[in-house]
Amino acid sequence: MLRPEKMSRVVVAGSKDVIAPVIEKLHELRLLHIVNYNGSQPDFALGKPIGKAKEYSEDLIKLRSMARYLDVKSKAPEVTYSESQILSQTDNLLNNVNNDVTSAFERITVIEAEVKSKQDQINALKPLAALPLPLEAYYGYESLAVFVGTAASAVDADVAKASPVNEIYTGTAKNANLVAVFVPADKAEQVSAALSEHGFSETSVPRLEGSVDSAVSSLEAGIKNLEGEKAPLQKKLADMRKQYEDLILATDEYLSVQTSKTEAPLRFAETDNAFVIDGWVPTDQFNRLKSELESAAGGKIEVQKLDDKEADALVGHGEDVPSKINNPSIVKPYELITRLFAIPEYKEFDPSLLIFVFFPIMFGLILGDIGYGVMIFIALMLLKKKFRTPGWQQLINIVLIASIWAIIFGFLFGEIFGPLGLWGYMFGNLPHHEILMLEEEGMFFGEGVFGSLGRLGPLGVFPLYRLATNAVLLLIGISIFIGVVHCGLGSILGIKTELAYGEKKHAYFERLPVLIFQVFFALTLLGLVMGQMMMVYLGGLLILVSIVMLVMGPEGAMGATHIPFYVSNLISYLRLLAIGLASVGLAFAANQLAFYVIMPMLSGGAHNSADFSIIAIVVGIIVLTVVHFINMLLGILSPFMHPLRLHYVEMFTKFYSAHGGGVEYAPFGHVRRFLKV
Repeated sequence: MLRPEKMSRVVVAGSKDVIAPVIEKLHELRLLHIVNYNGSQPDFALGKPIGKAKEYSEDLIKLRSMARYLDVKSKAPEVTYSESQILSQTDNLLNNVNNDVTSAFERITVIEAEVKSKQDQINALKPLAALPLPLEAYYGYESLAVFVGTAASAVDADVAKASPVNEIYTGTAKNANLVAVFVPADKAEQVSAALSEHGFSETSVPRLEGSVDSAVSSLEAGIKNLEGEKAPLQKKLADMRKQYEDLILATDEYLSVQTSKTEAPLRFAETDNAFVIDGWVPTDQFNRLKSELESAAGGKIEVQKLDDKEADALVGHGEDVPSKINNPSIVKPYELITRLFAIPEYKEFDPSLLIFVFFPIMFGLILGDIGYGVMIFIALMLLKKKFRTPGWQQLINIVLIASIWAIIFGFLFGEIFGPLGLWGYMFGNLPHHEILMLEEEGMFFGEGVFGSLGRLGPLGVFPLYRLATNAVLLLIGISIFIGVVHCGLGSILGIKTELAYGEKKHAYFERLPVLIFQVFFALTLLGLVMGQMMMVYLGGLLILVSIVMLVMGPEGAMGATHIPFYVSNLISYLRLLAIGLASVGLAFAANQLAFYVIMPMLSGGAHNSADFSIIAIVVGIIVLTVVHFINMLLGILSPFMHPLRLHYVEMFTKFYSAHGGGVEYAPFGHVRRFLKV
C-alpha cells in the first residue's frame, strides 16, 4: 500500500493475422502498459493502423466540433448506451443533427459579426452629431482631402497657413473637440502636418447617408432585428444540447475506443508477417494476461515475461517503470493530493496513506469547531450530489473527512461557533470561583465542561480553551510533536528509498542525520522547558553527531548549511497553532461584538439577554452570521492550504520525488462511463 505494485516487463509477439483479436483482448483486459516502439531496431518498422482507423478519426473530429458548438462538457453519466444503440444513431447524429447545429452556429457567428460591425459604426457616428454635416458630405471627392477627428486645441489658424482655401467645422462631444477639415487635395500633406501639431486623432466615418441621428437609428434597428433572429437560434442550440448531450458523450466515448483500438499498431513493432508489443504489467496479473491473450489468438502468439535483471537493464538505459498506485477506497481521494505534486517513482513510497492519516488531523486541529465542522459537512454533502465528476468527488471527500476531525477537535476545544458561543448553553461552564482558583494554580485550560462529566483528560485539560495561556503552551508542544513525527516518518522513508536506489551514502549521511537532528533538536527544547538538563546534554551531543554526519555526506561541508532549513521545518508546524488561534480569535470577536456590544448598546445598555430589544437581537444575529460565515470560508481555505504546504515542503522533501517523479501506470484500454459494459 505504501509502495506502488510490483511490475514485470512483458513482450508479446505474434502473427499479424491475429493482431485484431489481440488488440481487442488487450483493450478489454486493461492490464498492459504499452511501451511505444521507437523504431530503433532495423528489422522492425512502426506498425500501421488497422480497420476503419481513418473513418473513426474523421468522425471523432466531426463529433467534437459539434460538441464544441453546443458547448457540451464532460459530466457524470446520467444515461448509458449500448454499442448497438450508438451504431444505429451515429449516422443521424453526424449528418442531420450535425448539419443543423453547424448551420445554426455559423449563422449566429455571422449575426454576432454583423452586430459588432453595426455597433462599431454607431460608436464612430455618435460623436459626429456635434458637427453640422450630413454623412455623405464626408466622402466622394476627387479634388478635396477630408480630415475628420479630434484635436487638443483650435486648428483654424495653422490650417489656414497650410491651405488658404479651406472649410473647417468644429463641435464638442464628451469633452472632445471635433473638427472636420476640407482642403484641396494637393495641400493634404501640409495640412496633415499642421493638424498633427494640435494632437489630431483621425476618426473613421462610415460610408452612410443622411443625418447622424437617422443613421444611428437605422443601425440600432438593424441590431435589434439581428438579435431577434439570434435568440431563437440560440434556443435551438440549447434545446439540441439538452436533447443530444448524453448521446454525444456516449458516441465520443465509442469513437475514442474504436480509434484507440485501430490506431494501436502505431505503438507496435512490425515485420511483414509479425508484430511485437512491449509493455509492463502488474506481476500478479501476468498469468492472467498470458492465458487470455493465448486463448484470443488461438495459439498464434507468444507472451514472455523478462526476468528482473533484463528489466533492470532497460531501466538503466533510461526507461521508466510505470507506477501503479494501489490504496483502499477510503484513502483513494488523497491520491489527488499526491498527483498534484508528482506521481511516485516505481521504487519510491506512495505518500497517499500518510496524507490520509495526517492531513485531516491537521485540518481539524486548525479549525477545531463543532459548529463550523457540521456546517461544512452539510454543505459538502449537498455539493457531493451536484458535482459528480471524479476530481470533484475526490476533493469533496477529502474535506468531508477533514470536517469530521474538525468536529472531534471542536469537542476537545469546547467550541461551537467559537468560544463563548453555544458551548456553555449545551454543556455548561465552570463556576467563576473554580476558574479563579485554577488560574492561581496555573492549571486553567478552559472554562467549558462536559455537563455532568465535568472536565476530562489529564489534569482536566479538556475542553481546552485555546486562548488561555496554558492551552497555547500545550498546543505549541503538540504542534512541534506533530512536526517531529511527520518529518521523522518522511526521513525514515527517505532512507529506505535511497537504499532501494543503492545510494547508501545518501541514505546514511544525508537522510539519517536529518532524522537524528530534528528528533533530538525537539527533545533538547523539551528538556530546556522542563528543566531536564540530562535531556539537553544528550540532545546536544546527538545534534553534534548529526552535523558531523552531514559534513561526511555527499555535499561535504555544504551539507551543514542546510541546518537552518531543518530547524525551520519544525518551526513551520507552529502554523497549526497560529492559524487556529486566528480563527478562534475572529469567532471570539464575533460573539463578543454581537452579545456584549451590539445587543446591549441597541437595548439602552441592558446586560440581561431577556431585556434585549427585538431590533438589537436582529442586528446582532445579522452581524454574528456575517462574521461567522466569513470565518467559516476562511476556515475551509486556510486549514486546507497550510497542511498541504506542510506535506509538500516539510515532509515530501525528505523522501519524495527526489529523482524527478514517476510515470503513472496507464494500461491500454478504457473505463466505460457512458457505454454499457
